[in-house]
Amino acid sequence: MIFFRKGRAMAEEAVDKGEHRLQQLEKQVRELRMTSLAGAVGVVVLCLFSLFRILSGDVPEEIRAKRFAVARENGKVGILLAIRENNPRFSLYDSDGDLRAVFELQGKGQPILSFLDKERHYRSVIGLSDEGNPGIAFWDNDYRARVNFKLAGGGEPALGLFGRDGETGTSAVLYLSDENGPILSMRDALGQDWSLP
Repeated sequence: MIFFRKGRAMAEEAVDKGEHRLQQLEKQVRELRMTSLAGAVGVVVLCLFSLFRILSGDVPEEIRAKRFAVARENGKVGILLAIRENNPRFSLYDSDGDLRAVFELQGKGQPILSFLDKERHYRSVIGLSDEGNPGIAFWDNDYRARVNFKLAGGGEPALGLFGRDGETGTSAVLYLSDENGPILSMRDALGQDWSLP
């Protein structure tokens, strides 16, 4: 009987930890939404300001440059609009001049929104795959991939949770197949793969 109580207690503790982690992820997603919204509002305000200036007739019909930089009072770049590898890129810098957020098109035109820390390491990326499916990824303080949530090729949702070794170490991946229902794949610390069903 003691064995079952210990097992139940361990299961309840695992559920509590899972719920706590889920709440943390939900909080991060909410924060990313607010940051994305603030960036989008900034772009809209800039576009509306430019449109007003064009319609009022006090600017040329077209301005061409390889890049546009908006500097802060301290002279450091705050916003940079440029072409990188033949794709547009909108970069936001903090007051110290460190790159913190980038909205760009990559490869064949997939939009990507990236958030970076002070050391210019990616911490979160939101974007579309080659197939046009959305996804979001998070990296930990040691810059290892820890969470990946996306829609797979056919639009099926997939959630990947990764241990300290990133995608090559311990992991749990939940995939909801349209044909086979939910599939849970796990890899333990010894490299043993497990799958349900």
